Amino acid sequence: MALSREAQKAYKKAQKQKKKQRRGHWLLIQKGDSAKEVVSKIFTQLCLVILIGCIAILGNELRLSLSAKFLNSSLKDLYSSFITHIAPGDNGGELLPGAKQLLAINEDTVGWVQIDDTNIALPVVQRKGKDGNEYYLKRSFDGSKNKAGTIFLDTRATLNARERSDNLVLYGHNQKDKTMFGDLAKYKHDLDFYKSHPTITFSSNYSTDTYKIIACFVTPVEKWQTADGVIFDYHNYIDLSSKERFNSFIENVTERSQIVTGVDVEYGDTFLTLSTCSNEFEPSRFVVIARRTRKGEDPSVDTSAAYTNKSAKEPDWNVIYNR
Repeated sequence: MALSREAQKAYKKAQKQKKKQRRGHWLLIQKGDSAKEVVSKIFTQLCLVILIGCIAILGNELRLSLSAKFLNSSLKDLYSSFITHIAPGDNGGELLPGAKQLLAINEDTVGWVQIDDTNIALPVVQRKGKDGNEYYLKRSFDGSKNKAGTIFLDTRATLNARERSDNLVLYGHNQKDKTMFGDLAKYKHDLDFYKSHPTITFSSNYSTDTYKIIACFVTPVEKWQTADGVIFDYHNYIDLSSKERFNSFIENVTERSQIVTGVDVEYGDTFLTLSTCSNEFEPSRFVVIARRTRKGEDPSVDTSAAYTNKSAKEPDWNVIYNR
């Protein structure tokens, strides 16, 4: 017996409703669901929300990472196209061409740091004021917010056409994608890498210098991480005008270095310190320190006599790991 037109419409409507219910039966709470089904669906919904949140976070991290890489690559291309090597004191206080380009983008620019065969070919900024050593921790060179941050010079240091501090301390994040100062880890206990990369190029806005690496080491940050409560505060050794202060700095650096480089130092030398977070324990730092090439000195380094320092002063592992 044929259904009436009204009955056919009601039947079709019922079928559509069943299909709609079937499509969401595994996720949406529906009339007639048992208590077990309700709990299961709520749990599934929560998992789905967490999954979407994780995907969004990872997507944003990837976006920021790619953004930082693109910006740094663009800045490297820009700076490299204007590279001019001028010995200290020979430029009459004039800005280097590359520095002019960077200053046009960010007036906080104070230099450029580079290590061959690494991702370290980056602008250096400095922010004065109370937040000087915090400002660029999560800001890109162009001022945009980015967890990768920017390489920055300690706010207490002086670096201009007429003056520079005895020790220029640069900070940068240890990024998992090996950007910023992530590639500094290549020096960890790696004599071969050091031998093929014993120098760092650092350009202020006014001159370009070669710095010869004298030490690299892992160091704790907090007093509770040591047996005697004494921390080597390498980042506070900015003024080395006192011979006693200078000797203390060199003694601490030398006894900790994972590699004996053989590079000589003498009172009156100036230094470049690269500092980043390390992965051995939290918090810790990996530090690479280099001496500025003296006027008239050959910038190349004879690494034939360099060797691994088996007696290097290591962090207090027993204290740190509560062994």
